[in-house]
Amino acid sequence: MASGLPDYYRGVDIAYQALSQMIIRPKYGGAIVSTLQGLCNASGWTDILTVIGKGMIYGGMIYFDHTSTQRDSYPALYIDGSGVLGRTFSVYNKNSIVTPGAHPLWLSKYDDVNFIYVLNFSGGITFETSLLFSFREVHGTAPVFTFTMVYALV
Repeated sequence: MASGLPDYYRGVDIAYQALSQMIIRPKYGGAIVSTLQGLCNASGWTDILTVIGKGMIYGGMIYFDHTSTQRDSYPALYIDGSGVLGRTFSVYNKNSIVTPGAHPLWLSKYDDVNFIYVLNFSGGITFETSLLFSFREVHGTAPVFTFTMVYALV
């Protein structure tokens, strides 16, 4: 004769159940830091970072310093071959996309007088096969950039 509560009232009991694995955090490897500094192509695309594999973005930023205006140029983030984002700096500024974590990319500096623009990556973005960060320059200049991304691969 059975006694006690029915099984559906029972919580998770590791000693009772035969679980092969219990994950209580994202299952990704150690952090990898990619830091680059250079020039973007004038009036064209520049692929800044390409990652092949499965992983997660922890965060990062791209900084453009006083070369010339870049308000209508835009960064593009491709996850698993699909374009996720491609907005101009002026659109980020106009729409006040300035809150960390509220959007995959967010603006932390927009100075169209001294031509300084800083765009940040929110953490927690996962990818299954690939990650590509590219930049489209539309003003006919070659802006100087500093790029840092922290990510992990499985």
